[in-house]
Amino acid sequence: MIIRIFLTFLFSIYSIKSFSTNIRVLDFDQIIENNINISNLYNQIEKDQKTHKLKFENEELNLENELKRIEKLKLILETKELEKEIENYNSQLSEFNKKIEKFNLHYEKQINDLRNKIINITLDILKKYSHDNNIDLILGSNNYILSSNSVNITDLVIKELNKLNIELNFEKY
Repeated sequence: MIIRIFLTFLFSIYSIKSFSTNIRVLDFDQIIENNINISNLYNQIEKDQKTHKLKFENEELNLENELKRIEKLKLILETKELEKEIENYNSQLSEFNKKIEKFNLHYEKQINDLRNKIINITLDILKKYSHDNNIDLILGSNNYILSSNSVNITDLVIKELNKLNIELNFEKY
């Protein structure tokens, strides 16, 4: 009788354990923020942007001076001549804004490309981790309400990702 109860108890615990789902949690934002390669890219971008920022600041200063000059000419010039000056200024301002937009888009693309590369490498690491550790489900940290810290594998993935030397294909502007 005691053996039957013990076997039933053992079987029920085993069956519950065998049907449980092995779940882990991951914070992608933290992985991106703590990645060495992203930090290196930000440093390279800052260095590259310095010279361009100086050029843009000079152009902006020239445009401001041009606007002040036009303001002074309002009293002197005829309407048609003033309109030509304003049109010329607006054209210069538009070109300047296009340069700034192109500049910003260039760096945004560089950062997004590397982020996507890191995300793909992270997914490969997660596939290997889930296969090696028989993980059934990995959730993003924004997809759950509460969990134990023991199921959070973010730090593990950050360590693995930082071990890799990811090639930076940074294009200067």
